Amino acid sequence: MNPKWTSKFELKPGRWVFVPTPEAIADGKKIKKQLEARWAAPEYYFHLRAGGHVAGLKSHLSHSNFLHLDVEDFFGNINRSRITRCLKSRFGYKDAREWANASTVSHPTNSSRFIVPYGFVQSQIIAALCLSESALGVCLDKIHKTSGAAVSVYVDDIIVSADDSALCTALLGTLELAVARARFAFNPSKKQGPASAVSAFNISLSNGQLLITSDRLKEFSRALAEASSDAQRQGIISYVNSVNPAQSSAV
Repeated sequence: MNPKWTSKFELKPGRWVFVPTPEAIADGKKIKKQLEARWAAPEYYFHLRAGGHVAGLKSHLSHSNFLHLDVEDFFGNINRSRITRCLKSRFGYKDAREWANASTVSHPTNSSRFIVPYGFVQSQIIAALCLSESALGVCLDKIHKTSGAAVSVYVDDIIVSADDSALCTALLGTLELAVARARFAFNPSKKQGPASAVSAFNISLSNGQLLITSDRLKEFSRALAEASSDAQRQGIISYVNSVNPAQSSAV
């Protein structure tokens, strides 16, 4: 079997990034294109649509109660069997198994496990499909359709909001049951809420307001001062403006 990656590195503890070979990139593009032709990600999967995490946060601004949950080791808990199950109804078992093999790598510290790697072309959409078809994904879709509530997903970050604090608490209970049924888990150290404000992506979310955290603003200020081109400077300013224009004067 030809190697699928040329190098790997640990971006942060437990999160490994794999650099795919040219052949793996070509295979990934093919898989991604064919999956996009057969499956449309839910509209609240903001990592697969324009606007990204900022648009996801903005979808909650009308509410006053929030939850922020993180799926622990998300890619690491998506194995070949799960991928095959999710693909075979659309492409048949043969292609599903072949693509599952092409879309996974051996875990760096446990060779008996095969996981979806960060860095492959198709990883995001494969993981999104597996989430959508899990018990957790079904629960998220029900929340999306619940009056007075909203949900956004950005890879492994889930934000839920509601007008009513009791509803927000009830939704947390249903999510905790669903994540167990799906054989995923929420990271307890990253759980926030229900609360009147939560933070995600270095942005504080509350009713009607997004605020970039002070530490991140300082990082932007340093980056702006050290930027080597107008394009870099404009990119920083545009991002701050997209979150909260009033904070532009702070960078």
